[in-house]
Amino acid sequence: MTCFGWQRARQMVVMLLLWMQRLRATQAFSLSHSIALFKNGGCTARQFAKYATPLLSRKHLSVNSALFATLSDPTAGRTVGDDVAPQDDNCLPTILLKRSRQSKSFRNGNQLVFTKAIQRVESGGDLQAGQLVRVKVEGEKGQQPMLLGWGVYNPNSLYRVRILCHRFLLQKQAFKSMESSISNLPLENREGKALGIILRRQFSKAWKTRQALQLIPTGSSSSLYSLETDTFRLLNGEGDNLSGLAADVIGGDTVVIMSSAAWCEVHKTVIMSSLQSILPSQMNLVWKTTPSRLTQDGYKPSVDDTTPTSVDDENKMIISMENGVRYATWPYKDGQKTGVYCDQRENRFNLAQYCHGKRVLDLCCYHGGFSLNALVHGNASHATGVDSSQEAIDVCHENVKLNEISANRVHFVRSDIADFLRQRAEVCDFDPGNDHYFDVVVLDPPKLAPSANVLEKARRKYHSFNRDALKLIDPQNGGLLLTCTCSAAMSQEAGGQYFLTMVQGAALASGRDVTLLKVFGAASCHTQSPICWPAGSYLTAALFRVHPTSEDEEY
Repeated sequence: MTCFGWQRARQMVVMLLLWMQRLRATQAFSLSHSIALFKNGGCTARQFAKYATPLLSRKHLSVNSALFATLSDPTAGRTVGDDVAPQDDNCLPTILLKRSRQSKSFRNGNQLVFTKAIQRVESGGDLQAGQLVRVKVEGEKGQQPMLLGWGVYNPNSLYRVRILCHRFLLQKQAFKSMESSISNLPLENREGKALGIILRRQFSKAWKTRQALQLIPTGSSSSLYSLETDTFRLLNGEGDNLSGLAADVIGGDTVVIMSSAAWCEVHKTVIMSSLQSILPSQMNLVWKTTPSRLTQDGYKPSVDDTTPTSVDDENKMIISMENGVRYATWPYKDGQKTGVYCDQRENRFNLAQYCHGKRVLDLCCYHGGFSLNALVHGNASHATGVDSSQEAIDVCHENVKLNEISANRVHFVRSDIADFLRQRAEVCDFDPGNDHYFDVVVLDPPKLAPSANVLEKARRKYHSFNRDALKLIDPQNGGLLLTCTCSAAMSQEAGGQYFLTMVQGAALASGRDVTLLKVFGAASCHTQSPICWPAGSYLTAALFRVHPTSEDEEY
């Protein structure tokens, strides 16, 4: 019986005693002998029930307040002095899922549990946001409920439970080992210790996954600085069974953790200590939050949640490297992001192979990733980067120096891309020579559709950007367009067809003919859960061949 079962039994005994006391008994019987045996470790709860039952069956009973306190003590369900709970006595609250169509995906491995899938909550009181719980599902045909795993509860969130360790995402023996380890934990701080066990397992698995991707060298003596890439996503939310938590390694020795769920803030200390335990000793941790997502998760940050950063740390520049290209980053600065967008790392490198001797236009260039790769790896003749942020443009110039690129091969412009595209199109119309056009255009705007509610509005904006970008591709020789969206709503709508159809419409509006060559996603370090896919798929990078306008005249 669980500790909550014993607690309910004791409460029933107290109610029975109160009722019997109201009979105004004329004779009193004492349970002190049985209680003393139980409280001092002389008998188990089962033996106590055996001794006490005959006494409780009497009609005349008087009970004092000390007896009430003893019977109501939630720790009385075990032998005093035994600081390890029995195998069948797990004092974590339990969330019982329905065995229904609504809960099928959660039973099969989906990590986000919604309210309608929950049958009931079994706890000794109100559960708090971030509290660790066991997740069970109703048994079939009268069978006992089955343990699915452990997760974190949030009464204020659409995601009522985020499952961090799921039975069907682990091998059988590994899950049994996890269950045994948690069941045998001391009762003191059981929640924190159980969460630490779960997190260390998931962190270790994520680390080994990046080793398999050759982003981390094997062997404890190896240095991350020896690789051409020392910046990558280490933890990726549901992809690593850590919903609401992400982390990027930057420059090989700095890990920026991004919290976007209430449980991460509640268990910040456990998260950081557990992660530090699997990292090389030289690596530093930086904690950042995503306020909008925390608010959506029902969490209101306080002043205490903010980790103070010294001025020296804020101004500390970390040089990160992707495929041999160097970038200046400031991960200690205030802000939500980690300082890099490593989700496009592989796409930047792959596009570079098509840029030899080409003129490249990099729209919404941020720190110039596509431009730098085109110049360093693709030997492009020239690259032009455009971004609305002066700070981003300044970093682009810094990155050009870091990579020793000749200044006459690259040009960065601070401008709203809509204004830039319109003005450039006007120049091309006035002087239709090839000098004003580009061979390769990259369009990588920020998230325009944060939710499905604004999808149509975002589609119109994407359409206008793509239409005007296509107009700047060399009409005589044609070229390539890599157009991107980082909006999950856009990427997932109609299985991805929605975004591609929009591009086709933009091509018709611009008077250009396009052929889809390939569709890319986020870099492989942005892992995904096969059970949750395509919910975790947010980035689409579609590569198109843009045909010359003269081709139509040849036939």
